[in-house]
Amino acid sequence: MKLRSILFAAIFVATTAYAAAPNDYAQQWPLAERTEGAWAIRLEEAVYRQVQSPSLSDLAAFNDAGENLPFGPMPFSFQTPPSVWRESAWFALPTTTPTEGGDLQLHISRNDSGQLALDASLSHPPQTAVGDVLIDVRGQGEVVDAIALGLTTTAADFSAEISIDASDDLSQWRTVVPSATVAQLRQGGQSLVRRHVEFAPIASTYLRLHALSAGNPIPLATVQLRFQSARASSPLAQRRTLTAEFIGRDGPAYLYRMPARIPVERVNILLGEDNVIADFSISAREPGDRYWSYLGQMGAFRLRGAGLALDNEAMDVPQTRARMWRIEPRVNLTKPPVLEFMYQPEDWLLLTHGRAIYRIVAGSGVAQREQFPLDALIGQVRAHYGRDWQPPVARLGPMSAAGGESALTRPDPARTRRWLLWGVLLLGAAAIVAMVLMLLRNPSASGE
Repeated sequence: MKLRSILFAAIFVATTAYAAAPNDYAQQWPLAERTEGAWAIRLEEAVYRQVQSPSLSDLAAFNDAGENLPFGPMPFSFQTPPSVWRESAWFALPTTTPTEGGDLQLHISRNDSGQLALDASLSHPPQTAVGDVLIDVRGQGEVVDAIALGLTTTAADFSAEISIDASDDLSQWRTVVPSATVAQLRQGGQSLVRRHVEFAPIASTYLRLHALSAGNPIPLATVQLRFQSARASSPLAQRRTLTAEFIGRDGPAYLYRMPARIPVERVNILLGEDNVIADFSISAREPGDRYWSYLGQMGAFRLRGAGLALDNEAMDVPQTRARMWRIEPRVNLTKPPVLEFMYQPEDWLLLTHGRAIYRIVAGSGVAQREQFPLDALIGQVRAHYGRDWQPPVARLGPMSAAGGESALTRPDPARTRRWLLWGVLLLGAAAIVAMVLMLLRNPSASGE
């Protein structure tokens, strides 16, 4: 009986669930808000830098008593709808003075190593080219954060500097983008195009594109605007940029590490030398994975000359948090390119209770966030505050150490429990075998 009791007690200890505590995580951020309620937590770059898990499972929340708080990705009903591109009505504005000169045509030649030589000449603009443009936004309770110019493919090459203004009444205008470059260059069967301009989200009735230099009209065919949903209670986060860490070469390819678990949406390659064009194959994977996942092909260029300064645009990729990146050019480069990631910070939902201070913790080699039914819980909150209620954004305080760096390398309690359980089971099996052997040697003992 004693042996049986010991075995049961050991199995209970080995199978008891491990409850994570704040010091099982490397870093923590206190919330400025100290009242109970539902909050939207906007994940900052510092938070992404601490998270180790691709699924962000080592990101959690606790109250001052060390109790787990319901915390996780924003439920679908509260998520901001994805951005959408829509074609907009536009009108060419008459010029106030006769146009002198014409558009800038670039003649480009390239040698085998990818070096470009540029020279320029002037010609009269084609009839399809326009200068200033008025855009009727026609938003549906939305904000605009980007514009894409559809360029005519038969027009001559051009490069133009533009500004973008916004207005609600066609009388008072405010500057949204002081200066941006749009261009279309073709050479050797390739087309080098820069036609997107991004800016901080704005709500406006009209936009105006103004050519900053006379004589450089735009061969415009269509105008598209990118719309996002506007929510007064939860301002939209602007897209941000993070630079990758260059870690070495793999034959002709360049290898990089993404320093944070951000949700990458766009990738940009910045060449380190002037007047070069190169096509790249882009792949990504997790550390320790054997194979690379192909994400796409991208053309990069950096043109300087004849008064021109033009770089390529970023490329959209399927959203990923992969840490290792590989870009392979088709030409030899003398300097490693710079790899940049574009992303939009995510909003997570936090339900607070108990004693403040409430804190967000991140970064652990073993601890994982508890799973709470946030959709069901938030349904109760909406029943109290109303169907249209939205969680306000909470502010995070300065980062400080929780468990420190040791939390990233601490032994996994689950693995320890598994080994303990196996040890207990083997000990129990050995004890049973010993009892059987004893009975076989002394059959009379079984009748006692």
